[in-house]
Amino acid sequence: MGVGRLSLGKSRIEALSDGVFSIAMTLLVLKLEVPEVMHHSSNQAMLQQLLALTPAFLTYAVTFLIAGGFWYVHHLTFHLIRSVDGLLVWINLLFLMFVALLPFSAGLMSHLLVHPVSQLFYYGNQLAIAALLSVHWKYARSRNLIGDSRETLGLTQITSAATAGFAACLIIAIFLPGYSWMPLPIIVCGWLIVSLLKRRRHSRPFDNI
Repeated sequence: MGVGRLSLGKSRIEALSDGVFSIAMTLLVLKLEVPEVMHHSSNQAMLQQLLALTPAFLTYAVTFLIAGGFWYVHHLTFHLIRSVDGLLVWINLLFLMFVALLPFSAGLMSHLLVHPVSQLFYYGNQLAIAALLSVHWKYARSRNLIGDSRETLGLTQITSAATAGFAACLIIAIFLPGYSWMPLPIIVCGWLIVSLLKRRRHSRPFDNI
């Protein structure tokens, strides 16, 4: 029997995924550097130092929320997946590899907010996460690894829309880097959260999550 055909328990991969997400999301805050000011500095000087960190704070907040959205969708998928096979494990590992990269890409973005390369790297990272999450879910459906299929279409739409949204961010970053830095991720993140809340309110299969 090939490794790709093995039926495996899902608890270990869920535990690993939660651990990677929690560490990556915690490490995001380390990119916020405390300003080096003297004790006798005026309030105005201190405020100016903090205002200079606005791009870093904005990048931190948006990236944390987007990562939280990805974690929630990933959690919903594994609520429906009854078992995993070898290939799904590797797809999930690739997904987690890009999740673990978020602190670096967010740090790059916070220091070089409007630089085309930092934007391409940041949006490329987010696109890879969204695309692999979509592939992971569609593969699980195609291999009949889903235990309860009543709500699968909504998750397919959400993962596909997130992939399309970050692909649009990446395309705009290539051609119009000055207009792509944060509004689009905020829109994508906000839409994702609203969609998840609506889904949570109207779907019965997730009542016990």
